[in-house]
Amino acid sequence: MNNFINKTLLNSLKRLYKTPNNALSSASSLPDVIVQNQHENDIKIYKKQTPSVLDPCDDEEVQHIAPYLKPTFNFAAYVNKSETLQELVKLGVNLHKLEKKTDVPEFILGLKFETDIKEHVILLHDLGLTVEQIGVILTKNPFILKECLDDLKVRINYLESKKFTAEMIVRIIALNPFWLSFSTRDIDKKLGFFQKTFSLTGDEVRYLTAKQPKLITYNQRHIKKSIFTLKEEMGFTDEEYKRILLQKPRLFMNDHKKLLKTFEYLHNTMKISLETIAQMPDVLGCRLFRLQQRFEYLQRLNKVQFNPKQPGYISPALIVSGSDSEFASQVAQTSIQSFNTFLQTL
Repeated sequence: MNNFINKTLLNSLKRLYKTPNNALSSASSLPDVIVQNQHENDIKIYKKQTPSVLDPCDDEEVQHIAPYLKPTFNFAAYVNKSETLQELVKLGVNLHKLEKKTDVPEFILGLKFETDIKEHVILLHDLGLTVEQIGVILTKNPFILKECLDDLKVRINYLESKKFTAEMIVRIIALNPFWLSFSTRDIDKKLGFFQKTFSLTGDEVRYLTAKQPKLITYNQRHIKKSIFTLKEEMGFTDEEYKRILLQKPRLFMNDHKKLLKTFEYLHNTMKISLETIAQMPDVLGCRLFRLQQRFEYLQRLNKVQFNPKQPGYISPALIVSGSDSEFASQVAQTSIQSFNTFLQTL
C-alpha cells in the first residue's frame, strides 16, 4: 500500500513539475512537508523552503514584522504582545479604526510607548485635553506622533502669541486633530486668508477659528468656490456672506450644488429674502427634502406666513430646527400623526 501511495505521488509530482523520470526516482526526493486538506479529496504538496523574513516568528518583537503587514491586518493579534497597543487602548484609541488607515498599522507597531508616545500625550494633557479627547485625537490623526515635540510646542506657542485663550486652543485641537500637523507658516497663511477675504477683525478671526477650526485647514479651493456660490450665484453682499460665515461657518464646507438647490428653494419657492436668509443661515444647511416636506405641510394647512410684521408669523429658522414631533406640535400646531399621514401622500 505504501509503495502504491509513493508511486501515485511520484506520478503527480512529475506532472506538476514536468521533470524527467530520473529526477524523482526515489521517495527521498519528495518535498519534506506534505499536508492533507481534510475538506478536500486531493493531497496538496508544499515544498519546504528556507526561512523567510516574511515568516511569522513568535520570538521576535512585533516591530520587526511591521513593514510586512498585509492589507487585512488586525491589531487584535498583537495586543497581548505590544505594550504600545495596550497603552493606546487605555487612552481610548480605537485600534479598529487605525488598522483601516493606510500605513498606520506598521507605523504604530514601530513605536515604543515610553520613547515615542508618552511625551506627546503629556504635552496634550498639560494643555487641558482630557484622556478621552487625546484618545480621539490619536485615533483620527495618529501621525501627530511623527511630529517633533519642539515643533508641536512652537505651534501651540504661536496660537498663544495670537491671543488665543487656553480654552480656545483646547477646542481647536480637540475639534481639528490635524491642526498641529500644520506648520506655523501654513496656519498663519490660512488665518490671513480668512481675515483678508472676509475683512475680519482679530477677535472675529479668533472667534471663527474656535467655532469651526476644521474650516481654517479645509481645502482652500473649495472655500473659494463656496464664496463664489454665495456671492455670485446667490447674490449675497460682502456683509451678508461675512455674517453667514460667522454664524454658520460649516456652510462653506458643504457641497456647492446641494447648497445652491436649497437656496433656490428657499428664495424662489418659499419667497424668503436674501436678507432673512443671511440673518438665519441655518436654513441653508437644512436638507432639501426635509425643507420641502415641512413647507408643503404648512401650505396644506394654509399657514405659510413668513412676514414678521403680519399675524401668524412663522420663522423660517423654526421650520428647519427640531424633530418632526416638535415641528408638528410647536410650528404647525398639529399632531405628529397628522404630519406622518401627510408624508405618506408625498
